This record gives sequence, structure tokens and C-alpha cells, in this order.
Amino acid sequence: MLTFRFMTRACLAAVMFIAATSSIASAGSYLGLGIGTGPAINDQTDRLAPDGRSGRLLVGTRFGRFSAEGSVSGYSLLFDQSGGMIPFGDAYQASAALKASLPLGNNFELFGRGGLQHTWFRAKNSELDASGSGYLLGAGFEYRLNLILGQGSIFVDYQYNKARLENAHLMFGDTSTRMWTLGLTVGI
Repeated sequence: MLTFRFMTRACLAAVMFIAATSSIASAGSYLGLGIGTGPAINDQTDRLAPDGRSGRLLVGTRFGRFSAEGSVSGYSLLFDQSGGMIPFGDAYQASAALKASLPLGNNFELFGRGGLQHTWFRAKNSELDASGSGYLLGAGFEYRLNLILGQGSIFVDYQYNKARLENAHLMFGDTSTRMWTLGLTVGI
């Protein structure tokens, strides 16, 4: 298991490496939309499962190789009740993250993302609603597009979210999700 000190040092080393390499002439704000896999969910109940795909809406501002991003993701959930899966409700995650990009050549980039997030479970039975805050880590590849009216990108990323969810009736505890997303961003 990674310790906080090790993670801090690894993040600092990655930021210093990216900052030391040559800069990229790219700046500005962007909007993005992504569709992803149903998340792999780990929680204390071991009874939650995704129902279909996930979606993500994001907004960001890029300064050279670094970006500040905000996003909202959502997906539907199933609940294992006595051996049968029934619709549970929907989950939403709002996040604020920093993203660092490393050019690979020919408009391709590798990126890493880290930040804070808040998760809400909205169950069909409101007594089972839960929410909590935590962190996110992600990495992916991006292909930068030079569009006629501005810039954009196509990206693929893998994101890990962890939060401590609380509910008065059901103990979710530490809950994590992992999902892949394919998306598109356009400059605004």
C-alpha cells in the first residue's frame, strides 16, 4: 500500500519532471464530454454494481502543460437483494482536479490527473441515499486537434475515485470506483 509520504514525493517528482521539459504553446479554456464504462465498484456491502455506461461533463483551463479541471460524472446502480439485482438509483461525482500533460510527439500527450471529489448516491428509496468526499487519481492519453475555429482533443483516461460514504441506515464506508472514459474537448 502506498503511503501518503511516498505519494507526495512521487507527485512532486512528476510535476518537477514535466516543468523541466520544454513548454508547449497551448493555453485557454475548454469544455468536454465523455462516455465511459460502467464503473468497477468496491464498497463495504459488496452489493452494488453498475447498470450501463457512465457519462462525464468537464470544463477546464489550460496553462502550458498544466490544466485546472472541474467535472461532473454520473452512472446508474444496481443492488444485490437476496441474489437478484434490482435498480438502486443513480450516482454522481463532482470533482476539481489538476492535470499535467507530457507531449509525446505528433500531437499525442500523456497526462496525469489528481484532485478532490464528492460522491452522491441517490437511491429510489431515499432512506438509502448516501454521500461523501474523497480524492481522485487518473491517467490517460490525449490527441490534440487543431480545429478551424480553435483547439480541441480526443482523450482516453482511466480514473480512480475513493470516498467515505455515509448513510444513517446502511453502511457504505470507504467506497471506490474505477472507470475508463473516451471523450472530446473543444476550446471555448
